[in-house]
Amino acid sequence: MLKVGLTAAVTAALCFAIVAATGFGAAAPKVVTLTKNEIISLKSDNFHCQVLTTVEIACGANSLPNSIQVYFAPHEVAVTKFDKTGKKAAFLYTVKR
Repeated sequence: MLKVGLTAAVTAALCFAIVAATGFGAAAPKVVTLTKNEIISLKSDNFHCQVLTTVEIACGANSLPNSIQVYFAPHEVAVTKFDKTGKKAAFLYTVKR
C-alpha cells in the first residue's frame, strides 16, 4: 500500500513539474500583420508604431513633443529626439545596416 501511494505521489509531482515547465498550456502571443499606413497604438504604454511603406516603420511615444522616435528601414535605423514643441528633432543615433 505504501509503495502504491508513494508511486502515485511521485507521478503527480513529476506531471506537475512537466506542466509547469511548459507554461501550463499558455497560448502563443497574438501576431498582428500591419499593412501600409496602418498604426498600432498601445495607449496604456504611451507607445505606437506606424507603417510608412511596405519596408519602413516608425515607432515611439504617442505624443511627439519631448519624445524619442525610432525609424526602421531596410538599410537604416535612426533614433531621434524631438524638442518640447515637437517641431525640431536631433538624431541621437543612426546606423546603416
